[in-house]
Amino acid sequence: MSSKKEDRSGWVAVGSDAHADTGPPPIRPARSAYHYFQKENAKRIQAELTSSGKSSDVGALGREVSSRWQTLTPDERRPYEVSAAADRDRFAAESHRRDVEVSAAREARRRERETLILDDQGEGYGGR
Repeated sequence: MSSKKEDRSGWVAVGSDAHADTGPPPIRPARSAYHYFQKENAKRIQAELTSSGKSSDVGALGREVSSRWQTLTPDERRPYEVSAAADRDRFAAESHRRDVEVSAAREARRRERETLILDDQGEGYGGR
């Protein structure tokens, strides 16, 4: 028997389709007011850190963004809180819509199974 290994250099990995249809796509979670603040200001803060000669790695940037968020007045936070509230409403509406769709699909599958069971039972008794 040959001890030479099979050449697999030309093989291509193919994903499994076993879980291809696991349901509707996930709903993006609601974002916080802090997240909106961070998204809007992170690049500017990173540029300020870099220009002042301070470290602008992920940890330093996160600490600086957090520090600035904590020093905001309620009036300065308001636009971010409004955006977060709108996003929470979007998430709630999408979740409700998804729940209604899933319930309707589940009920349709239940009715279909029930019909198949009743049809099968009818055939066993001479089609009566």
